[in-house]
Amino acid sequence: LQNKIAWFSDNSITTKVFTADDDVLAEEIKSYDAVIALHLTTEQDVHFASKLFASRLAEHSHDAKCQFALECAADDTCLLDHTLVGPFDSSKPSLSSRILPWSPSASGKRMRTQMQQLFDRWTSDDFVLALLLFFNQFSGSAVPWVEHNIDATWEKGVIRNTREFYGMVTKCGGCIAKCLADENCKQCIDALNAVDTRDQVASYRTVVSFESELLRDFSYCILQKNNVFGCSASIPKLPYVVPIQTWRGREITVDDARQLLIGHLDDNAAVEGSLKLQTSWKVACGANVAYDQFPSQNQIFYENSSGKDMWYDPIFRVETIDGRT
Repeated sequence: LQNKIAWFSDNSITTKVFTADDDVLAEEIKSYDAVIALHLTTEQDVHFASKLFASRLAEHSHDAKCQFALECAADDTCLLDHTLVGPFDSSKPSLSSRILPWSPSASGKRMRTQMQQLFDRWTSDDFVLALLLFFNQFSGSAVPWVEHNIDATWEKGVIRNTREFYGMVTKCGGCIAKCLADENCKQCIDALNAVDTRDQVASYRTVVSFESELLRDFSYCILQKNNVFGCSASIPKLPYVVPIQTWRGREITVDDARQLLIGHLDDNAAVEGSLKLQTSWKVACGANVAYDQFPSQNQIFYENSSGKDMWYDPIFRVETIDGRT
């Protein structure tokens, strides 16, 4: 978790892992922007965390702070049940958080719900995403990994939401009309509107559940051709993985690399020792939790007719959001 937070934030977020100890330690942790208590079970640990949470809740200003207790034993004071997300304090929710959806406290309340849902998935990627979303919204500094949001939200404000909607209609009106007139495509848009599209797991599962040419044209026009939401992204540099330098006792060559990609495929260009199967490789573990949503992943690499370039065909099973496979 510590490493992933650093990688996903390009080292802009610093994390420390502590065990419950003494009051000196509590004083240090008290000043941190976010505190997550994880699986504290002993009476001593729970008491330490309860005191720490109480001292942070008592601060006059905690508009940029966050605290959660996950999978911890119950405490007599119930202080660990009180989460803090920016200006929203679950122990004493303000009136504005309930009736003024555009207010900072209501924004904190929504973020609290979203973070809890991500924490409840119990994957390292979702844990990190929850913290990135918090810091992006309340730290005063954008976090590139989650900076861009294509959803209409209270946080964006009326002017920005209106400008983006106008851009969609004027630049992609035809694609939008065709998509909304198609039951399958409209279902996908409705489902995407119900999630935060920065949540890759939820977004991926939704999109593959309703794939169609209309959806492809709709997405291409808005997100790529016209970039209505002004999104940008750079290839992550962390973690840096050093490519293999040698193979079978000698320095690896380009030809070796091509053969390795072709792998176990029943192909004359496959590597020596190939099992001569219908696929080059079967994926045992995805690059992230979003990719792991698709079971039975098969990768096929093969040369094109000229032998100069290569083709890549991924074949995998999809489990849709409505239970189909």
